[in-house]
Amino acid sequence: MSKAPKLKKRGFVMTGGGAKGFYEAGVIHAFHITGMEFDVITGSSIGAMNSVFFAEYLYQKRLLPEAVRQDPLAAIQALDERVRAFHHAWLLMPDKRIVDDSATGPIGKLKDDLEVFHLDLPLITHLTWWWSDPDRRNPPPPEVWPGLLRLGTELIGRLGGVGELLNLIKFNRANPVSQALIVYLARFNLDRSLIPAADDHRLKDIFTQPVSPLTAEHLAGDEAAADAPGTPTYILVDQNRSLRDYAQQEIEVRVTRANYRTGRLEVSAYVPLENFVRFMEKQAWRLQVSDPEMIPLGSFRLQVPGNPNAVNAGLCSGRFPGVFSPYPLDGLYPADDPENGVLYKMLTGWLGDAGVAGPIREAFQKVHPELKEANRPEALLDGWQKSDSMRDFFPQAGDTYVDGGSIDNTPSNSAVDYVREWAERNGLSKRALELELFVIFLDTEPKVEPDKAKNPAIFQVVSRTLQIQGAAKRSSDTNTVGTINAFGQRSEDLATALQSLLESFEATLAGMDKVQHAAFEQKLFEKAQELGLRGFLGEAPGGILGRMRQWVDAQLARGLPVNVETVSIYPEQMPLSTLQFTERLGYRKDHAIQMLTMGCYNTLWALRSHLEGGRENFDERDRQVLALAKKWMGIDPWPAEPAAQEKARLSWRCQRTECVYHQRYCAHGANL
Repeated sequence: MSKAPKLKKRGFVMTGGGAKGFYEAGVIHAFHITGMEFDVITGSSIGAMNSVFFAEYLYQKRLLPEAVRQDPLAAIQALDERVRAFHHAWLLMPDKRIVDDSATGPIGKLKDDLEVFHLDLPLITHLTWWWSDPDRRNPPPPEVWPGLLRLGTELIGRLGGVGELLNLIKFNRANPVSQALIVYLARFNLDRSLIPAADDHRLKDIFTQPVSPLTAEHLAGDEAAADAPGTPTYILVDQNRSLRDYAQQEIEVRVTRANYRTGRLEVSAYVPLENFVRFMEKQAWRLQVSDPEMIPLGSFRLQVPGNPNAVNAGLCSGRFPGVFSPYPLDGLYPADDPENGVLYKMLTGWLGDAGVAGPIREAFQKVHPELKEANRPEALLDGWQKSDSMRDFFPQAGDTYVDGGSIDNTPSNSAVDYVREWAERNGLSKRALELELFVIFLDTEPKVEPDKAKNPAIFQVVSRTLQIQGAAKRSSDTNTVGTINAFGQRSEDLATALQSLLESFEATLAGMDKVQHAAFEQKLFEKAQELGLRGFLGEAPGGILGRMRQWVDAQLARGLPVNVETVSIYPEQMPLSTLQFTERLGYRKDHAIQMLTMGCYNTLWALRSHLEGGRENFDERDRQVLALAKKWMGIDPWPAEPAAQEKARLSWRCQRTECVYHQRYCAHGANL
């Protein structure tokens, strides 16, 4: 039995890392100039914001005239300014002061106040040592009193006077220091987050305010010449765009969020009520466990019905703890969208609200029009409603969200979920599909030179351990995908072989008389009983071969995992760290440009390496991408030997001379 070619689905996974997202912006540029498109895009944290932009890019591409879309170079030209505007917006981030560290901003005012805070380091050390003493119940020793008096004097004016200070101590006996710190930071609007709520719009503005395409003049610092009157501008993402808009163009976007109350992972995606019913039928049993702790953090990706705002979905995922305050649920799902009505009723009335139960019943009938059991949806709803653990798992009114990357910073599973669900909705076997998954990592391999590994200092040990921990998590994710693929392939091979065997048996049985036929089925039935095989056993020997055939077909169709082929794209180095959005925090324009260009040329190399070599499942998109990669990279033929490939990797020169980075800024451009 020959195997049919698999239907290919493509996924794009972007991870979190704050300012490291410059690298992802360069990856997007490479996908733009090679015509790469994706069926599903997933992201967390800053990767979620970049995911939304790339979804908007694909959305705009699919609105181009058909003649333009069919001409790869014409499509690149039509969207080139939009991508350059995206890069310009990234390079303007320091001017937007997402984190306002200016002299007149909240952090600057806090610094000014601390400068006149008359507490020196010896005094702070003395007080801290006394406060941490387990025997602090005893009266403070005489040497501590002067420090306490000075601290009290400083705090009286800053906390609202003597009365307020005494009330603070009286009503917060368990931890007056923490409450005093909150009251003090509130003077600078920093008690909830490093970025005050009033300034929360700044990151959103980057994606929703007009920006001009990046030019060589911008890179040289000549903004006036670059943005002369009449210069076109682009809004990167329409602020009213919803994830449904993308889904209607067959662009699935799934970005993660972490519920602050439950501590669980949720997915921001367009989930029509019918899809929510399908999700619940598959996953409700996990949520009905008596002990929610039986579901490990990050092992479950909750979907709720509704249509999130696209930009806000990215913002919600990127709530870096301490930098941003948690994001409210009602900012994510527009209340005026009819598709969010059921969700808002669920938040308060759960499944007992008639405005929830009725639509779910209707959706169930659409999913199962063939079902004759009228009480099936009633029984399911009743079970779901009575489950306290399920109710606690779902969002409630007033819930807020923090960084999705805090739980799932490599959201590959969200892409796999989509492909599996797509196959089930379309009645296809998951083994008939292949998911080609491009995963962007924002950290380098954590290696240390031998001489630097000897006798490290305390801070070096901590930093190194955190790097190894992150790399181990990524390696674990990769190995898990590989293990599942190996298991799935072996199971598919066994099931296919069994199909062939059953076909032979059926042909043989067709030539037997009734007595021989019955004897054969009796023997097969007894052997299945002996081995404890229940999936196809039935009540009697008659028809067991047909039941076995149905069971094998079902396993091939629904019981095996999707085959996933991962293409990982790593940077060679990472010159910017997570919070380096301003110069005071460590931002440097040349480092940002280095990361943008590195993301592009690393991706071109990864694409070329992936597509070379006569792959079996090679489709028209692959042919187009490979042809454009060859055009821009100028390497032909592709070197066969590893040593020659490594030499070419270091020395190839980009042929896209019109690129704004080519002349002076790209390691593989004219500066090579």
